[in-house]
Amino acid sequence: MKIETICVVGLGYVGLPTAALLARAGYRVHGADVSAAVIDALSSGRCPLAENDVAAIVDQALKSGNLTVGLAPVRADAYIICVPTPVLPDRSADLSMVRAAARACAAVIERGALVILESTSPIGTTRDVVGGELAAHGWDVNADLDICYCPERVFPGATVREILQNDRLVGGLTSRAAARAKALYESFCEGSALTADAEVAEFSKLMENTYRDVNIALANVFARIGEDLGVDVHDVIALANRHPRVNVLRPGPGVGGHCIPVDPWFLINAAPGPSDLLRVARDVNDGQAARLLDRAEAAGLARGDDVAILGAAYRGNLDDPRESPSLAMLHNLNERGYRWRIHDPFVRRLAMETGETVEVRPAIADALEGADAAIVMTDHAEYRTLAPAVFAPMAGKLIIDGHRILSERALVEAGYQVLPIGAAKRA
Repeated sequence: MKIETICVVGLGYVGLPTAALLARAGYRVHGADVSAAVIDALSSGRCPLAENDVAAIVDQALKSGNLTVGLAPVRADAYIICVPTPVLPDRSADLSMVRAAARACAAVIERGALVILESTSPIGTTRDVVGGELAAHGWDVNADLDICYCPERVFPGATVREILQNDRLVGGLTSRAAARAKALYESFCEGSALTADAEVAEFSKLMENTYRDVNIALANVFARIGEDLGVDVHDVIALANRHPRVNVLRPGPGVGGHCIPVDPWFLINAAPGPSDLLRVARDVNDGQAARLLDRAEAAGLARGDDVAILGAAYRGNLDDPRESPSLAMLHNLNERGYRWRIHDPFVRRLAMETGETVEVRPAIADALEGADAAIVMTDHAEYRTLAPAVFAPMAGKLIIDGHRILSERALVEAGYQVLPIGAAKRA
């Protein structure tokens, strides 16, 4: 069956740019999302994502007429599901959105359709959840439909390049399904599309992000050792990385985003016995915020003091606060009885785990005013050039640098006490 029309379900950080790129390639694409705000924005010609390259392609796709949007899926030759798969408070996978998307597609799907799940999911989700929902509507998922898993390849800040240039892994419930999905991706992407079965593709995606989580945790453990023993871990890392087969990452205040802090739990829950290392890595990375606050208290910060948090986004130069380490820091500050303000040059509001939405200060001086300490939680480029004079509104002289991006020498010469991650307290 030739593919001419495609329905993309979920118009977030993955689905919307994918839909726009498919439209640019000449397909007639309908994007569906349950958020009326997203549909209203796109219907008005506004891209809800702040990334410039994405906004340009979305604008082009909407103006061409090849991309239409609505609140529900429509009949198409192919369906691509790109919905969130978060973890619940007990760390189990929340597959409710995948299930709902598959059910919505089942209401309009026809025999011969290609169905692709891109959402990062536990092993078996494509077969059991997507396939299960479609089978419940009377379809033979091997004979009537072609169902695949193709994990998204997105790095926020370079989304368009990543989708187009990265190799893709297509895991089909059948070889015919994999071959059709391979042809679709190779029709608009520059990278190669490799084929496997669905479970292999699902495991591969989880393995990739878990690998990164474990290696970040290793760097953070090295940083803790350096802090305890009085050795600057950054100097050690630079020397160790001269070895041709060593590449130690930089330590930081934790791990954020929609993938790395979430995906390892899918493997931990699936195989709790052999995954002890993965659980320890998660505990290390999730505990980095508390570690930074412990160091601040050891340096004289007292409970009840005012703290300025610099950075709400999970990564530098983004407006995305999902699973940001700053959320863990704010949780720790609340538990220990601190007052706090938070600044970010891109994020305006931050949703707390309690459901409360807090204001993010747009002016750094407002966050620093009267603060007893400042903690850098995001590696925004703006923070790398902060001069000592910027910190003048503070009442105290303590700065915790969770990314080691500040000019430590200039700040120390100006009378501030700076505690960079991975470095011992200066005498």
